[in-house]
Amino acid sequence: MSALPPGAYRPPSDRWGTFARLSKHLPEGSIAVVDRTVAKLHPTLLPTLEARKPRAIIQLTGGESAKTFTALEKVLASSLALPRSGTLVAVGGGTIGDVSTVAAHVLKRGVRLVQVPTTLLAAVDSSVGGKGAVDMTVRGRVVKNPAGVFHYADEGWVCPEFFDTLSDDQRREGALEAWKMVISLDAPLFRRYVRKPPALEKLVKDARALKERVCAEDPYEHQGLRRVLNFGHTFGHVLESVSRFKLSHGDGVGLGMLLALDVGRHLGVTPEPVAAEAEAALTNGPGVLGRERAAALLRRAPLKDVLTLLTADKKAGAKGELRMVLLTAIGTSEVRDVEEKQWRALLPAWTKGVRP
Repeated sequence: MSALPPGAYRPPSDRWGTFARLSKHLPEGSIAVVDRTVAKLHPTLLPTLEARKPRAIIQLTGGESAKTFTALEKVLASSLALPRSGTLVAVGGGTIGDVSTVAAHVLKRGVRLVQVPTTLLAAVDSSVGGKGAVDMTVRGRVVKNPAGVFHYADEGWVCPEFFDTLSDDQRREGALEAWKMVISLDAPLFRRYVRKPPALEKLVKDARALKERVCAEDPYEHQGLRRVLNFGHTFGHVLESVSRFKLSHGDGVGLGMLLALDVGRHLGVTPEPVAAEAEAALTNGPGVLGRERAAALLRRAPLKDVLTLLTADKKAGAKGELRMVLLTAIGTSEVRDVEEKQWRALLPAWTKGVRP
């Protein structure tokens, strides 16, 4: 038993292997939160969990509907018998991991958490770093992640078998998040990726290591060092919301990176060659969606809705300015406060689907 408080920062303890083998490490009497689609795609999943005699197996539908207070209450209500020394295991993508992280944090003021990411996106990003959050609705629009916690997992189980059933779209969005970290954090690795795209296992290991490197220096965002991980998220979250989440998170971040490159060029922070090189890499590597997709969403979104979403963003400054991560070179970035008039000057080009 760890001497650290439940959910406190700890270096990741990753285990790779089949779920059947890794599940033997799960204590009896645990609580499992499972994406019901994953359970259908992998028929041995639930019997494997049931063999560990859990107190409850809670099935949720993955996606943003899993990140609501209703879903959180369902998890909490089914977990009341779990002692503080118990374990909650999250088996699913990022949304299942998010609501499970919040639940693990508030249950009995903190219980042990095991993350089992079943999507590439969750494996490279959301299952590392201790963050969990739920969404809220503000003026009829869903605002992503305004209510959240830090609660680090005791273990992360990476089971490649779950990635076998992912669609090409799901693989692309996970790869986009991984490339986000490479572009903003590691120039030598970026050069290697451009020369030869990595195999899936290396992509996952590299991304988890890069994110952990940042989180180890600033586990609870007290120093602001973790802000670099938000590259592409400011406008990415807006695009997700105005699409009513038909645009996936990974694809939203991919398009958000293109818009962040535009903002950086416009402000003179991102040199033109750097922006061009990054955009080409995102296009030729993971395959970012075309700018027309962002344009279509922005054209049909009233400006007041965009402003509401940006103002509600937890990364906004006190005066309403956007606190954006902008590249200064491949592998390095800085956080800049961007005034409304500065990014609004780019809207005419964005709504036409062209670079400003």
